[in-house]
Amino acid sequence: MTPEQIELVNASLARLRGRLPEVADAFYRGLFTEHPEVRPLFTGDQARLRVKFADELDAIVQAIPDFEGFLGRTRSLGARHAEYRVRAEHYGHVRTALLAALADASGAGGWTAETAAAWRLAYDMTAEAMMLGAAGAPGRAAAPGRPAAG
Repeated sequence: MTPEQIELVNASLARLRGRLPEVADAFYRGLFTEHPEVRPLFTGDQARLRVKFADELDAIVQAIPDFEGFLGRTRSLGARHAEYRVRAEHYGHVRTALLAALADASGAGGWTAETAAAWRLAYDMTAEAMMLGAAGAPGRAAAPGRPAAG
């Protein structure tokens, strides 16, 4: 990602920061509607899950400029997700649902072609690092795959 793309992602998230629980709700609603087969992977308190999602999204975006820190955080997150039985193909589903939720919350004026492209890159970079972490998780033999383009 270029510094300009990182800034676009940071700026768009800053505009949404107070609405991240709404974004999380829209994300999960879209994910479960389009891919109900992943619903069983999300157990526990849903309100807590949404808060955790919003906090993690914010932390990942803040970490992007520090690439080493970003890699450590996202690889660790991927290893944890492997324990939850998340598979490589799920990352494409999440990508679609997340970008749709962000676009909807941002509105037409806040979701430009450049912002969308920057978020796609940020997500793909995050997913790749998470899949590397998952591949190295104990008891995990699956090789990471590339998220679906879109």
